[in-house]
Amino acid sequence: MESLPGRAVHSKSRNGCLRCKAKKTKCDERKPACARCESRGFQCPGYALNVRWSQKHQGQTERPYARGQRAAKSPDAVSFRNMQAEPIAPGHTTHAASDTGPGSLHSGSLINSPSAWDFLLPDQLFDFQASSEQSFMVGDDPSATIAHNAFLGCTSAESVWGTTSDASTVSPTVDTMLSLGQRRLPDPNLALSTLMERPTSMQSSFGMQLDVSRIAASPPRELSHMPTVLAEHFFREVITLYCTWDSKSNTMRNIVERRWQSSGVLHHTIQSMAAACLSEDFPHFAPIAAKEHANALQYIQDISSPSSTPSEEKLLASTMLGHTASWLNPQNLATDMFRVSCDMVRELPTDGEDADCKSFFSDTMDYWAMLLVYLTDRKNLGTYTTEPEVPVTGTSDPSEPIEPHPYSGLSRETVKLLTEVGMLIFQYRKHISNVKFMTERDLDVFRQSLRDARRFERRLLAHRTPHLSFVKDTGDPKTSLIHLQLIDEAYRCTGLLQLYRVFPDLLNERYAPWDEQLILQPVPSETVPSAQERQTWLTKLAIHILNILREIPFESRTRSVQPFIMVSSASELKHDDLSHADGNLGVSQFSIEVARARKFISSRLAAYTHILSLRKIRVIFELIRSIWSALDAGEKDVYWLDVAYEKQLGTMMG
Repeated sequence: MESLPGRAVHSKSRNGCLRCKAKKTKCDERKPACARCESRGFQCPGYALNVRWSQKHQGQTERPYARGQRAAKSPDAVSFRNMQAEPIAPGHTTHAASDTGPGSLHSGSLINSPSAWDFLLPDQLFDFQASSEQSFMVGDDPSATIAHNAFLGCTSAESVWGTTSDASTVSPTVDTMLSLGQRRLPDPNLALSTLMERPTSMQSSFGMQLDVSRIAASPPRELSHMPTVLAEHFFREVITLYCTWDSKSNTMRNIVERRWQSSGVLHHTIQSMAAACLSEDFPHFAPIAAKEHANALQYIQDISSPSSTPSEEKLLASTMLGHTASWLNPQNLATDMFRVSCDMVRELPTDGEDADCKSFFSDTMDYWAMLLVYLTDRKNLGTYTTEPEVPVTGTSDPSEPIEPHPYSGLSRETVKLLTEVGMLIFQYRKHISNVKFMTERDLDVFRQSLRDARRFERRLLAHRTPHLSFVKDTGDPKTSLIHLQLIDEAYRCTGLLQLYRVFPDLLNERYAPWDEQLILQPVPSETVPSAQERQTWLTKLAIHILNILREIPFESRTRSVQPFIMVSSASELKHDDLSHADGNLGVSQFSIEVARARKFISSRLAAYTHILSLRKIRVIFELIRSIWSALDAGEKDVYWLDVAYEKQLGTMMG
């Protein structure tokens, strides 16, 4: 019987290309392609090691193996699939066993981990070096692992991939791996091999296949430590939205930068402000903002604590918390914080090096008071007064340039005048609103209020902004001194507008047909104007104020103080009644100017809403729309304070 031809015998190969290993045939391991694949016309898949973390001794933690030590000698060694029983022959030149070259892979450089990961990695992907092990070690203390898990936002029973599902169904992506590597490594430029050397401790095990082409293409993710992110956002964005100008000369910035890392109250304050600014875009920041705000308030209230914060940072935090209480709740005016801050300012020394500090905080309180007095009773402001209790005896040279305030700019005196005007208007209207039948006392209140209003009018007309040659430059390219000068002029005209609206007798005494050049140089009136003539004059003045703001580019940081000016001018933007009289379908030039002014307010506030996304900005917008709706409905003598009170839309407008 004729024997059949013998089948070709192939020796098994443990270290060949992937195709030869799959067929369990001998491979000559030639680079870049083995002879067997070339002879059959196949594309050689290359050489790779199938690395698996051993689960056999998860509870033990040993030191990394020395260079060149064989993994098979240790029970905790990392096992290589299909390689545990036979060492690599010395004659083989595979990268997996070579000690030379940047792509070498040393079994001794792999560190035992509680996790059991299956990696299918190309032999030239990672360079495991003993030095990398030392630079990546975070210690064998289990608390280190717990700390890292807390930092990454997951519990020990939860995987760092952000899932608690069954491990067999989890397939982490390379993006996730790179994200983990970026968070774990102190230097983002360290080799990714370091991550492979010591994976994060987890209770579950993962089997994964790494796509080589994606590792180089996937960008590392940024650090996402919450307090760090919020602090960075505060210094980069929030301060620039909070102040009328910002640079290294900004006193507010300097105090915060100098003290926030050592002051608990400042730390919680800036965390609260930053989280509040982000809460509209990221709603999960809202409870964080509220919690940080409450923590900061606790520091303020705990004055008797042995670790009591020095007055400077505590006072700054108190004013910032009061200013930004409306960021969390638009109707919260925080008058209690105003009183606390006012008492702390009174305790500051008034001489020597503390004189500048006292001056800064006094001006801060004046600006804060200006925003409050139109919306709340004077008695809610405690001991506040616009007059300094004692002269400040500072050592500064009077010839030195004036430094603008971060909140009020060049308008220190104008802000005080507006504050006094607001106090007068609120108290007067509060009293008159309760009068049903006039008495002698009511007449006395009216006469005294009119005398005070006339005095404030004269002071506003006589006010002069400091010449810019005597003012220190802010160092802010977005806020020039001219912008601060224009804001001061807008403040002055806003004060006059409020007085002429609430006390028409003042306008009657100086009335003349509108002339922009005569705003600050009134002449005695020869005739008594009608109600329509007064309304037209006030509307022209409101448009003039808005034209002043129009000269300031929106990029100027003075936009933070403009909402108050816009709202107080909005109630005078009434269309001409004659436009629709007798069925006239035309429109007057006056009404076109009013429409243009309204559109300017709407567009600027809308843009401001995108920059400072707070609920209170929407409240301001709603207040303005309510004012215009009342005007368009034909209501007479619409005043913004009345609408704010009736609609419960009062909020801090700065």
